[in-house]
Amino acid sequence: MRPQRLQHPSPGGSLARLLLLLALPGAAQGSFEVSVSPEAAMVEHGGSVWINCSTTCQNPAANGSLETSLTKADSKRGPGWAAFLLVAITEWVSAPQCYFTCDGDTKVAAANISSYRVPERVVLEPLPEMELGRAYNLTCWVLNVAPVTHLTVTLRQGGRTLHMETFQNHTGIGPNDIPVTHEITPRRWDHGQEITCHAALDLMPHGPHFENSSSVVELQEAESLTAKIIAISAIATISATLLSILAWGLAQRDRSRRKARPEPGEATSSQANFEMAQASTEDAPEEGGSLNPAEDTSP
Repeated sequence: MRPQRLQHPSPGGSLARLLLLLALPGAAQGSFEVSVSPEAAMVEHGGSVWINCSTTCQNPAANGSLETSLTKADSKRGPGWAAFLLVAITEWVSAPQCYFTCDGDTKVAAANISSYRVPERVVLEPLPEMELGRAYNLTCWVLNVAPVTHLTVTLRQGGRTLHMETFQNHTGIGPNDIPVTHEITPRRWDHGQEITCHAALDLMPHGPHFENSSSVVELQEAESLTAKIIAISAIATISATLLSILAWGLAQRDRSRRKARPEPGEATSSQANFEMAQASTEDAPEEGGSLNPAEDTSP
């Protein structure tokens, strides 16, 4: 029996067999991709968003869908893509998954959806009248805001920034009431200055940018004890001076009245003049009479 000779496959034959395998159905499994748009979205709490799923699979029979706990209200499809409308989104964080099956192989791509809530109010606590050199706390509250990790709070005095705080390390999910406190020590020239609190919720590039501000709080300097004593002393001095002037005026008026009133037993000048005139009338002779009584005696 003649020994058979082993034959090695030629390079050309190997390439032909590889091309044949690639042409068989299912040979291209794993060569397609699945993507989702938007990959990340910021949606107002209770709002809605369209999620688009797409694939590079060339098989027209490729089937795609969206797996999620959120409510799907509508959908649209086309070759290599499918879009889904998610509504009434109340979950603060969710991850819908797009998937496509191509020639028996399934691939998945996930989206990240977060709900946000604009700050309900920004409140700056009122301040008492402040003593110079004493420390006081400025406290600002940002109420019912989410997500806190995107929040920036700034305290300002006029156009000057006193304090800024961010919350990237905040671990809570959902809305929170966030306090921000900053210590100030008032100086004399701070009297009348306006303090405000500003809250910024920056959701870009996956959402909008919001800003809200508190009402103005005015710094008021309390009067020092020395200033109060000086003020009280000044008021007391002015009051005493006014009382002295009033008493002097009353005394002068009484003195004038006493001078105008006659003493007991004394007649006033008008009364004396009247009495003198009356006496002169009585002493005057009758018409045709004589001043000499002897001449009036009858013969």
